[in-house]
Amino acid sequence: MDLSRILPVLLEALKGAAVITALVIAMMTLIEYLNIENKGRWFKSLKDSPIRQVLAGTLLGAIPGCLGGFASVSLYTHSIIGAGALISTMIAATGDEAFVLLATSPALFFKLLAILCAIAFCTGLAISLIRKNRQKSLCPESFQIHQEDKEHKKERNFRHFIKEHIWEHIVKKHLPGVFLWSFGALVLCGVLTEYINLENWISGHEGYMPLVILAAAAIGLIPQSGPHMVFILLVAQGTLPFYVLLASAISQQGHVSLPLLAQSKKSWILSKAFCAILGIAAGMLGYCL
Repeated sequence: MDLSRILPVLLEALKGAAVITALVIAMMTLIEYLNIENKGRWFKSLKDSPIRQVLAGTLLGAIPGCLGGFASVSLYTHSIIGAGALISTMIAATGDEAFVLLATSPALFFKLLAILCAIAFCTGLAISLIRKNRQKSLCPESFQIHQEDKEHKKERNFRHFIKEHIWEHIVKKHLPGVFLWSFGALVLCGVLTEYINLENWISGHEGYMPLVILAAAAIGLIPQSGPHMVFILLVAQGTLPFYVLLASAISQQGHVSLPLLAQSKKSWILSKAFCAILGIAAGMLGYCL
């Protein structure tokens, strides 16, 4: 293995893991703060309504980039939203590829976003109705409101927030796992994409669309923004039909799923497998029509 090719992959993975971890920690800190400020009323309203959960998950996933998806994963791992809302986020999310598509072809972006949001909401609601029991919190700390948070002395409240909510909960419980799993996954993805030329393979199989659809869904399993960009470019150029991009977009979420991988391997596998199967089904339906 050529070290000159691997070293840039390691450095890029290190940078990517650091950015992802910082964004996840920032989103969790914001969620902690909002929960304390409104005395837990917002989270209670989400817990009590599957429709609100799925709507929130769909809207968070639809936000270009990964921040909305990170927020949804944090809410799921702390048992604020259920599996249906998480799946709706995963379907609606397109990661950083959304920015590229929005810049190159706004009409295609909004068409794709509208279809993804419709599929995400309907699918997430169906899952929520079938699976009514939410998974127990994957974090024993959860998003708690302590007695100190209710006191009126702002300086004491701030010290308590920094020590208990940020340091004891977010940094010590979540930061190491999110960083290490993100770094490992990005290194693996980087090595694979370094030695595989996706564009050449796709160009050589344009006459076998079912195979391209399967490849789009399979590549969507990669928890990284970048490998999926080839489908955006080829569809925007008119080389590939729209349903291939739809299969890819449903299956992939950019970096959104990496924090979930750090918290629950089972939830990560099930959600990724479900989105890939749904992506294949949507792509094949488009091919048949």
